[in-house]
Amino acid sequence: MYVQHTVHIKHPIKLVSATLLKGPSEWFPGLDDKNVSTIGLHVAGVPVRKKVEVAIGQAVKTSTWAVRPITWKATFPVKLFPEMTGKIELTASGKDETRLTVSGMYEPPLGKLGGQLDEAMMHNIAEGTVKELAESIAQRLAKAAAS
Repeated sequence: MYVQHTVHIKHPIKLVSATLLKGPSEWFPGLDDKNVSTIGLHVAGVPVRKKVEVAIGQAVKTSTWAVRPITWKATFPVKLFPEMTGKIELTASGKDETRLTVSGMYEPPLGKLGGQLDEAMMHNIAEGTVKELAESIAQRLAKAAAS
């Protein structure tokens, strides 16, 4: 299954990508020294979170875009949650604006039952999680660009 969310940041690509190229602790929310973070979404204003192990690859950058591969998987119970493999992408969307897109693919766990659960509700949870992650990363990148 594919999920993505895009956010616009009111700063030029040069400033925003400079932070993305730094260590992930600069821009990935709540990342500890063991590359573990807590991600999730809000349901009726209540946070629903899961601890995940995050792997962030090397950035590829030009003057108009930057990309970092990213993977995360639940720390426990691993077999009940899918592994997400994707990327964080920055592209210039104007002289003073940058578009951030967090996107990824996952395979629902638990075979056919997992596929049915994904169709019924889990895909919406995955979309919400990616949305909140993208917005959180965008806030951190914008704050760093403004400094």
